[in-house]
Amino acid sequence: MNGEESKYPFRQYVWALGHGTNKIPIGDKVDGRYQVVAPSIWLDTRPAEPPKVPEPVPSFAVPYLKAYPHQLNLPGVYGICHQESGEAVLLLSNVPVNRQGQLMPAIAKAWPAASAFRQAYWLWQMISMWEPLQTFGAAASLLKKSNIRVEAWRVRLIGLSTNPVSPTYADLADAWQTIYRPHAKPEIEQLITSVCAQLRSTSTDFAAVKAEVNTCLMQAAAGHTIEFQVAGATNTGPQMARNEDACYPSRAELKRTGTADLPLLPRLAIVCDGVGGHEGGEVASQRVVRSLQLQLRGLLAEAMEQSTAIPPSVVIDQIEAAIRVANNLIAQQNDKQGRADRQRMGTTLVMALVLPQRVDTPEGPTEVNELYLTHIGDSRAYWVTTEHCQQLTVDDDIAGKEVSAGHSFYASASQRPDAHALSQAVGVREYEHLKPHTQRFLFDSSGVLLLCSDGLSDNHQVEASWANYVGLIVKRIVPLDAAVDSWIELANQKNGHDNVAVVLMNVAMAQIADANAEADSQHNEIAASAESRRRFGSVRNQEVVASAAVGGGSGLSRKSRGGTATLAPPPPAQMTPASRALLYGEDEDDDTPLTPEEMADFSAENGSDRTSSGRWVTLLLAFIVATIVGAVGWLLWRAIEPNVRQGAPQEVNTPAEVEEN
Repeated sequence: MNGEESKYPFRQYVWALGHGTNKIPIGDKVDGRYQVVAPSIWLDTRPAEPPKVPEPVPSFAVPYLKAYPHQLNLPGVYGICHQESGEAVLLLSNVPVNRQGQLMPAIAKAWPAASAFRQAYWLWQMISMWEPLQTFGAAASLLKKSNIRVEAWRVRLIGLSTNPVSPTYADLADAWQTIYRPHAKPEIEQLITSVCAQLRSTSTDFAAVKAEVNTCLMQAAAGHTIEFQVAGATNTGPQMARNEDACYPSRAELKRTGTADLPLLPRLAIVCDGVGGHEGGEVASQRVVRSLQLQLRGLLAEAMEQSTAIPPSVVIDQIEAAIRVANNLIAQQNDKQGRADRQRMGTTLVMALVLPQRVDTPEGPTEVNELYLTHIGDSRAYWVTTEHCQQLTVDDDIAGKEVSAGHSFYASASQRPDAHALSQAVGVREYEHLKPHTQRFLFDSSGVLLLCSDGLSDNHQVEASWANYVGLIVKRIVPLDAAVDSWIELANQKNGHDNVAVVLMNVAMAQIADANAEADSQHNEIAASAESRRRFGSVRNQEVVASAAVGGGSGLSRKSRGGTATLAPPPPAQMTPASRALLYGEDEDDDTPLTPEEMADFSAENGSDRTSSGRWVTLLLAFIVATIVGAVGWLLWRAIEPNVRQGAPQEVNTPAEVEEN
């Protein structure tokens, strides 16, 4: 890894669109910057340097710009470069490429082995993408099976295919019938048959089609036993005089309300980052948290009393109605106090609500847990497993607003002086000017939902560090509140310029009846385990921690006010490269380019195996050492924990060369 790349916390891969880009030899460097690691997959060796972008914005790039708010599923434009021949290459970012530079599996390849639930979930995402893509003139992107990739539950597209003639509902029906029906699970086959018939009708009711897919999805999700645990904390930070961040749950809230809010504790998580200066930001953030908490209690109670599931559109309306009340509460106070312009107080918001819904199945009514995620501003949500870190939200800032309007590439917009200024916040204006972003998700694997303010997310700290913090949380070896403390400690050490708020929701699938449960990566699991033991051994003073589990008798809270227990592994200099990689997330092979043989199966579902038998022996030995170190560390942690608790302080089409998997 060269010096430029090492300044960036993770590898930046791009998808290259241009004549012959898939035939450039592996290991070559294009434009003195982009190293070819696989056909059409290039590594930016200078990611801290803005890429070149064309000015003005060419028409073929506009769909990618307008797709900016849909980053969960769709790619964006990174920049351009030029081959030695002078031919321009369009570089796409946010593409379905894993951390090793391998293309994620094609949906057609992953489809036969997927459970009925995952098949239904993929269909739901694609049917939900259809209308937005139509507005971009890119709905044809969903008709090419080689263009559609999957990252566990998540559907992702390589590129956007534009067509002068918009595809019809019948075209979508043909694609589903051809690609997905042959290997669908019986209940999904029935769904596809019914949906395709509706799509081919001369009077297609697309809303009814989506509703039918959703009904099938909810029924397929039934039967999973899920346990939730939540913990949250805020911290002023080393450079700030006051704390304008607020979160739910909090120790203060638990102390004030006792166990009366227990149904909310495992099911609600909120992070707010206040703006508006002294006696403004902190007031806004705290009042919004309190207002939403009180209002959503009623929605949760209503869902528990319903004999049938509340439609997602109705739930979203009720959530946004609660936000409206909270927003106008702050806006009216701004008006009463005569606050204008930047003096008006407000707050960001990221909120997760797990709603239990009753679903009728052939075996009788059962409960399905839906996750509703709402955000305004630049506080973020991530879904993190032992395999993936997926950012679920997209910041509301000026740079993003310019991109989504089709006015500028992000590389250009991010250079503006006001690039990262908020484009909207709760309470700054009346609600009619506010556009909350609300998404609905379902759980099909264990993982951790991370909500945080920019005190943590700035400078890519989550993306750089997630693998070191997740493994032991998912396995519940490390207490969730200690994990919150460690994230805040990381934020203060690596950023430190702002307040920080972190709320973690651990989602444990106690029973997974289907065959699509993700297999843990041994390397990631060992790395996360060792590094988490090292980091979680140090517990610094944090402000607020609260934890509660579904079915528990009462919420648990902890506040440490000093004392440090550092359970460190041997010094890095005394370790082998493999051991350093396992314990500290270093890659001993960073300087070794991938060979054509290593990338021959670059589009395979599980990627190529670059580890020789000798290295596996080394990894096994390192695993044994890490396990022993971790076990000793954990025993020591359990021994000192009581003392810590009590201590003092062109139209662009996907190239035909992509392998049809």
